[in-house]
Amino acid sequence: MNGIDAMKRWRYSMLIVCSLGLTACQAASYTAVVSAGDRTRDHVPVSVELELPTGAPMNAAAVSAQGVAQPAQLEHIGRNRARVWWLVRDLEAGQSRSYAINLQPTASSGPGDFRWVDSSKAGVKSSDLLHGDRPVLRYMYTPFDANDIENTKKPFHHVFDPDGSRPITKGVGGKYSHHRGIFFGYNKCAIDGQIYDTWHGAKGEHQLHVEEVARVEGPVAGGHTVKIHWRDRDSKPFIEETRRLMVFAQPDGQLLIDFESTLRPVRGPVSLAGDRQHAGAQFRAAQEVADNEKDTRYLRPAKWSELPTDTTFNTPEHKDLPWNALQYRLGDRAYTVAYLTDPSNPGHAEFSEREYGRFGEFFPFDVTDERPLHVRYQWWVVATHDIPRERIESQYQQLADPPKIALQRAATDLRTSPRP
Repeated sequence: MNGIDAMKRWRYSMLIVCSLGLTACQAASYTAVVSAGDRTRDHVPVSVELELPTGAPMNAAAVSAQGVAQPAQLEHIGRNRARVWWLVRDLEAGQSRSYAINLQPTASSGPGDFRWVDSSKAGVKSSDLLHGDRPVLRYMYTPFDANDIENTKKPFHHVFDPDGSRPITKGVGGKYSHHRGIFFGYNKCAIDGQIYDTWHGAKGEHQLHVEEVARVEGPVAGGHTVKIHWRDRDSKPFIEETRRLMVFAQPDGQLLIDFESTLRPVRGPVSLAGDRQHAGAQFRAAQEVADNEKDTRYLRPAKWSELPTDTTFNTPEHKDLPWNALQYRLGDRAYTVAYLTDPSNPGHAEFSEREYGRFGEFFPFDVTDERPLHVRYQWWVVATHDIPRERIESQYQQLADPPKIALQRAATDLRTSPRP
């Protein structure tokens, strides 16, 4: 069964659920009005937070607009509260659309849903996020071992080709072994008069996966929230990181990955410093890119379009880029990976791009109890080089200027949350 057939089957099953349990569906009915604003919206993920009705527990959701049903999914976020996700499709600039949201007491899963499976092997802990039967992410989280620092010093996420055929990111080994998939760290973490390096992690400081706090599975999105400790050379934590990755259903040949991280101090303020080459949230392409750098190029917004690739350690013009796109090849496959920066992130960010396939931004930050560090990025992966700058800019604007949502149940307005 292909993805289209699976989607039709899901829609049909949801209509049956509402037909058989009409009272429950009506009792948990909401209306959300989505306004496109100045931009056309297509395959844009949106969400609303709402209060769950009393009575039967709600575990599933459906939305419909103008009588046409489409997948939605329910994410529980607290007692009697949930977030409902769906995709806004083909909504032209300046238009609005009303979506009827129906909650159901039972969840139905289909063969095209996002789901997590364990992919661990001997001595290596990992979990794969599948979309249908194809992997899209692999979370690597082998516990730290002081006798095997290189293989265990940091958790990270591999990214797969949109067709699921292979990872397009690098793991342990290769050029600069500490660069791995999607990863986050600083080479200068100052606390108690000491400096610890969670970027290289060569002297015993490390990042440790503590637990999976939440897991998201369903027809619209898959992902999870994990707790990670940044630890010193005595294995004592000094930062607790809450990292959340989500992958949203997109057209064939594309992935949309949303990354959020919050850093909080564990035993006092931590000063995060370093430089653009050795700190920040980063993406590292597979080792084959480093073996064939001549095929690597970067596509940037028009303001920065004429700058050469940053091959030095101090290129002041590469600063505060709203987005940057790495283009590379693996065998006969071409990829464009766009790094999109949420405007709410701390400013004065210095961007690093290397021809061997690592790129991302850095800024210093002092983490305190009163002021934790929160960052958000998206990676938009497209299996082609044939993509104009204007298309990436449009994708960035979906993040920077999301559609507006008004949610109502009867005459009661509830808080909305268009951000993932």
